[in-house]
Amino acid sequence: MLALPSAEATQPRQLVRTGVFLFITSATMLFGGLFAAYLHLRRNVVPWPAEGSAIDEYLVNMMAGTMILSILPIEWACWALRKNLVRQAMSGLGITIGLGVAFLNLGSYTAGQAAFDAASGPYGLVVTALFMLMSLCVAVGLGMLTLTLVRATGRQQGPADTEQARVAACWWHFTVGASLFVWYAITVLK
Repeated sequence: MLALPSAEATQPRQLVRTGVFLFITSATMLFGGLFAAYLHLRRNVVPWPAEGSAIDEYLVNMMAGTMILSILPIEWACWALRKNLVRQAMSGLGITIGLGVAFLNLGSYTAGQAAFDAASGPYGLVVTALFMLMSLCVAVGLGMLTLTLVRATGRQQGPADTEQARVAACWWHFTVGASLFVWYAITVLK
């Protein structure tokens, strides 16, 4: 006798990836709004930036370089998980997490060395908002990478299930793009 298939519902595939892409879209719109405010204020506020509102370009360039360096290790980790090379995946995730922590540390130091704050004027307000949003995105990415590292260590990630690692990598690539976007606004456009 043939039986009917079970009535239990299966979880939709790539649900987490879809949610993260929606979150990336909303964060992109938030960065776009801040960038539009930056451009508007840059055009209408004289002088721009205000006297004494200089930021150390060397430190901002180092922050951008740190984020660019983190692209290869996260892709290495995703590749290693697809090939079931857990130790290599753990190494790639660890390097990426270390570079992310170094970025946040350098960002904190840069903000402390800046000659302005959010209350010092329009330039200080927009640049502080861009830095804070970028740091928040990196912190979220670090949380995702840490969770992926823990799951990879416990052998819960492998060739059959790499969605979490791929989602964390997608978010991390977004944070790299956002940091380069902020770098461009602060150092190139001034």
